[in-house]
Amino acid sequence: MEQNERFETIAREIDQWVADGAVPGAAITIRFRGETVAEHMVGEAHPGIPMRPATLFGLASVTKPVAAATVVSCAEDGLFSLDDPVARLVPEFLTDVDSSVEGFDPALEEQRASITVRQLLAHTSGLPEDLPASYLNFRALPDLETWTDAMLRMPLKAAPGSTLRYSNVGFALLGRLVEHATRNDFWDETRTRILDPLGLDEIVPRPSGSAVERIADVQDAARSGSPSAAYNSAWWRETAIPWGGIYGSTRHLARFAELFLPGRAETSVLTEDACLAMRTDQANGVSGGVESLRVQWQRAYWGLGWEVRGDKPKHWTGDLASPGTFCHFGAAGTLLWADPDRDLVVAVFANRTVAHRWPFAPPRWTRLNNAIIEAADELRD
Repeated sequence: MEQNERFETIAREIDQWVADGAVPGAAITIRFRGETVAEHMVGEAHPGIPMRPATLFGLASVTKPVAAATVVSCAEDGLFSLDDPVARLVPEFLTDVDSSVEGFDPALEEQRASITVRQLLAHTSGLPEDLPASYLNFRALPDLETWTDAMLRMPLKAAPGSTLRYSNVGFALLGRLVEHATRNDFWDETRTRILDPLGLDEIVPRPSGSAVERIADVQDAARSGSPSAAYNSAWWRETAIPWGGIYGSTRHLARFAELFLPGRAETSVLTEDACLAMRTDQANGVSGGVESLRVQWQRAYWGLGWEVRGDKPKHWTGDLASPGTFCHFGAAGTLLWADPDRDLVVAVFANRTVAHRWPFAPPRWTRLNNAIIEAADELRD
């Protein structure tokens, strides 16, 4: 069996996800040794509309590595240092803390001024994952500034650097940091610094026109059917939260992830040192995890934006992925990962949220990724 045929056969495993009703539709792109070896779509983006190669998925938290690349690019240009205290450029982060939020600790807040850009990117800032329930009135369709202001008011949950607490709040703060440092819109900076130079026009902040017609509906989205529905509403598209609000195709997200593999700096917009820092552990051996998933790790490896697999058990990248594998998954049903040891990249997206745990029970992501890695290893031998 030829190389591509082997990978294409494995890629068709996502057909069963649709057949058994786990998701309405799915798409996958596999790149191996710098080439696309499989690309497959199945099911529907909308009722009656099939998945296509250019279908755009709500990326959810797969947005974060794209946002992180923007932050790191600004740091490389000297607009700030990764180890600068973020409050140096975002003074409202110190002055507007909401002491009425449950768990507010004055002793912890004394350390707020020490939080660095690096800690925000690696989720070791001590900030909470998100806003408390009902803290923001989504029926009022808040704009990004209002939403970010609310995020910046959140008090610390842990001492900076002491643990890994996955944090959307931290990425809201990073978005504000870039806008203060550049005096420009965050996503305009992303387009100029990352997306346009790389020709990644299927990674889309604030889609409009014909791009909107290519977006797959996300099943089980928060506030589904309302004007503030996550992923599916015009308000969500326009708000474009830096922690989870952009759209993209599997083929262009796979190309994006590939830029961070060793030896790809000549085709990237970041230096080799920057790519290395983004894909390798910056959490310095602390424990921690993702509160909303009830996941805790004894050692919570994380890079600058990218999660790092390390030796985490029962991981979504599979049982066989190398410790250096870097990845991110999104609550909308998206998973993107790259294994530097194998020169292997996989983007596998579906259009149903993980609220019903369809990727984990049964372990669909793990089984698929194990099969892909086994095929890559056989072809390497």
